[in-house]
Amino acid sequence: MWSTLKTEAIVIASEPWREADRRYRALTPGHGKLEFVGRGARKGKAKLAAHLEPFAIVTLEIIKGARSTTVIGVERQEVFSTLAYSIEPRLLALAATTLIDKTVRPDLEDKVLYDEVLLLLRFLNDAPAFPPTRNTFVLGGFLLRLLRHLGYDVELGACLSCKDDIRPLAFRWHEGRGGLVCTNCVLEKPHEWFSARTMDEEIVTLLRFARDAQYVDLLRPSLKADHVGAFASCVHDLMRFHVPGYVDETPFWHTTTLA
Repeated sequence: MWSTLKTEAIVIASEPWREADRRYRALTPGHGKLEFVGRGARKGKAKLAAHLEPFAIVTLEIIKGARSTTVIGVERQEVFSTLAYSIEPRLLALAATTLIDKTVRPDLEDKVLYDEVLLLLRFLNDAPAFPPTRNTFVLGGFLLRLLRHLGYDVELGACLSCKDDIRPLAFRWHEGRGGLVCTNCVLEKPHEWFSARTMDEEIVTLLRFARDAQYVDLLRPSLKADHVGAFASCVHDLMRFHVPGYVDETPFWHTTTLA
């Protein structure tokens, strides 16, 4: 167990704490999500506070005391200037980091997840502005990857029951079980798969592509609003069923626009 730590980090959340301090959460490659306090960070002349603003990669130095963990040094390595000053991509990045903060427990090392968040932020920082439908598709793709990293990967290639490959037009969707079940298994075990529902082949294609393609490739396919709406509802249901800490009162796509 460490008492002092120096690490690369991405600040993902903060809020006021006590009279003049702020409480921060940051994602790190070697120590997972860390929580710490910035003493005096709410004061106008606080030296460290400006460097702890999202969105940037920082070198973070923190010390663990008897009652709290405190930041004692921070240096910016890479600043995502578009995310800092452009509202539309900032909202999308903020939605992603907020969901990370709500669903990832502290002190669980996950370098793969850290690298995934870094890929998303760099993509959003460099990508051209895109409309709300594309925002929803991109964020949904990130959440499908987050599900995988949290151990709740969606089965989109084989039947959840018999494990045979899924054939076109011969499947049902079951969000509670996390994927597709073939029509034969639904007919053979109706008591087990009674809540499985039909789904258009186009929505399955969107789910597969959003989860597995490079972020830049998510800008390539043409999108129909009704297809993206069905896609987003599937992702929302998966998060609601499988991820502890996911708050589902407001669907995730409502956080990516000014409306």
